[in-house]
Amino acid sequence: MEAKDFRIAGITRLTGQLYSMKLEGSFARPPVPGQFIHIKVDNLFLRRPFSIASHKDNIFTILFKVVGEGTNLLSRAKEGDKFNVIGPLGKGFQVKKEWKNAFLAGGGTGIAPLVFLTETLLKNGVSVAFFYGARNREEIAFDVLPFGVNCIFTTEDGSYGQKGLLNAAVETCIKKDGKPDVLFSGGPYGLLKEINRLSEKYGIPAFVSMENRMACGTGLCYTCVTKIKTDTGWEYKRVCMEGPVFNTNKIKWE
Repeated sequence: MEAKDFRIAGITRLTGQLYSMKLEGSFARPPVPGQFIHIKVDNLFLRRPFSIASHKDNIFTILFKVVGEGTNLLSRAKEGDKFNVIGPLGKGFQVKKEWKNAFLAGGGTGIAPLVFLTETLLKNGVSVAFFYGARNREEIAFDVLPFGVNCIFTTEDGSYGQKGLLNAAVETCIKKDGKPDVLFSGGPYGLLKEINRLSEKYGIPAFVSMENRMACGTGLCYTCVTKIKTDTGWEYKRVCMEGPVFNTNKIKWE
């Protein structure tokens, strides 16, 4: 974990309030898919965490949606501006050699770690089906989707792709084409919980990137905890340190 000043190499409004930002800088240890960075935004007291969507040639790409003061300030930043960045943080996805076929399911900014993960999977010769869910066509960030994968879209209003929820499309594909070797997911809690249901129903290992609210991002404050099963019940684990990626069968779902 390091703290360094990164320079904005580019910022793009993708759709609606969703933005892509490229940050130029490096850490001694390169990131792995599923890890995140913590950005100091102007004079705000708390840093903001962002999953890494891509990393290449000292350029980190993040996705963010304007939902509050911090992300609003980020959206108004200009190329060349500098921000102090801590990273890489958390534990990312693991990719096993025996996995040859993977389903990835994401929605909102939860697609960010999955985009990064797709790059690793393709390099390892894994066949990838990328399921992307949104409320409507206007919320789909087409420009950041990875090349070389089969993308299946769902929208709640039916304005693009299949009408309905993302988990239903994943289950339909499992029934039609057979089980993948592994499921990966990122996005709203409800989606992650449904991916766990599919994991249990069809006996597929599944791993999710959780999006709990964070304050320090370094494991000190314990504001981002989630319930993880133990032999005697459960205990709280820090999403910023023991996660954000967890095996779904270890999570005590509410």
